[in-house]
Amino acid sequence: MRFLRIVLFALACLCVQNVFALDRIWNMRYTFGPDARPSPRFAAGIGMRSDFGSNMLFPVNIMGSLSKDWDLGVKVDMYTYNQLDDIEASVDFGARYRLGALRFIEVDGYFGLNRNNGSAVVLTYGKEHYIAKSFSNTYEARAGFLDGVTGEDGYVKFAVGTIPTLHFGKSFLCMIEITSSASAGHLKDDFMVDIIPKMEISLGATRVRLEFDIGVMQEDNNDQKSIALYVMTAF
Repeated sequence: MRFLRIVLFALACLCVQNVFALDRIWNMRYTFGPDARPSPRFAAGIGMRSDFGSNMLFPVNIMGSLSKDWDLGVKVDMYTYNQLDDIEASVDFGARYRLGALRFIEVDGYFGLNRNNGSAVVLTYGKEHYIAKSFSNTYEARAGFLDGVTGEDGYVKFAVGTIPTLHFGKSFLCMIEITSSASAGHLKDDFMVDIIPKMEISLGATRVRLEFDIGVMQEDNNDQKSIALYVMTAF
């Protein structure tokens, strides 16, 4: 109960923030953000990211392990703007190949379902490194192609990120994700840096994650905030 009160208090404090910050390339994956852990045999999840105003994102995904080395998944993102007056939807199909226990390569195919918002292919290399039993760091490097991620005149978008993580047993994680992205040919216009504190608790086969995205490049392209809540369950 004490932990629940802390979470509710954090949500109340975060509600005063507004608008999305994170670059769209970070949503172009079948998972709810960077995660080096192997997929369970079968899992499903639902989430919400919001400025607690008129803009919201509702992602829904399913994923699972095809074999020891292969994970597969699909995610549908539904963006709503101006209190449901404007809706944008997209779907992502992803596959991940594991290079041992803590490394992977991933490919995601993103397809806009309306608003003529284009398609994209995103390649990812990720690695988790345990510095101590209760502390790890996850790294990601991503490259996105096609107009759905680069825009009409872009060539390729690059993104890098790191997630220092404190492990409190097997049931509670505290993380700080630091990400940066930019497009070749548009480096000055769309360079973004985000800091994303996260808390995750495991309740049996269910994981609940709360995160707060802070855009730290205080310009028009990324001076915004958002919060997100995700629930993921293995079957």
